[in-house]
Amino acid sequence: MHIDSDKTKPSPRRAALESLGKRVARLRSAQGWTQQALAARLAVSRVAVSHIEMDLTIPSERTITLLAGLFKCSPHELVESTLYPRPKAERLPAVACCYTPLELELALLENDLAWLERLAGVKSTPAEALAGEIQQRWNARLADWAADSIDERERESIAAAQLKLAAAFNRSPETS
Repeated sequence: MHIDSDKTKPSPRRAALESLGKRVARLRSAQGWTQQALAARLAVSRVAVSHIEMDLTIPSERTITLLAGLFKCSPHELVESTLYPRPKAERLPAVACCYTPLELELALLENDLAWLERLAGVKSTPAEALAGEIQQRWNARLADWAADSIDERERESIAAAQLKLAAAFNRSPETS
C-alpha cells in the first residue's frame, strides 16, 4: 500500500487552526477558573467542561454563546480560527451578554461616585442629603452582594468597591 506523502501533510490553513477545546482551556485558565468554576457558570457538569476541553464533544451554539459571554468576546470571535463546524458557527448570534449583574452594579456605583465628586464643591443641604442617601443605598447594596457572593473574585471586587465608597466619604467600611 502506497501513501502519497502530500496527502499526509496537514494543509497550512488546517495547521494554523487551534482546537476549540484548547482555546476554552486557555481562556478558562487565564481567568483563574477551575473546570468546576466554569461548569458552575455554564450550568453544566465539570465532566462536560472536561469533554469540551479535550475535544471529545462539540459544544452547542447555546454553550458557545454562554462561553463567549463569560470570556467577554463575541461567539464568532470565540470560534474563529478553530475547528468548530462552519454550519454551527453560522447559526451563532452576533453578540452575547458579557457582563454579570454585579459588574453592572459596580459600573453604576462608579457613575454615582463620579456625580458625587462633581457635587463635592457644592455645599448645600440638598447636595449633602443626596450624598448621604447615595452612600446609605450603596452600603446596603454592597453588603447584600457580599452576603450573597460565593465567588472569590466577586468578593474581591465588592471589597474594593466598599473601600472606594468609604474613601469617597472619608470613612472606613466598618463605620458606614
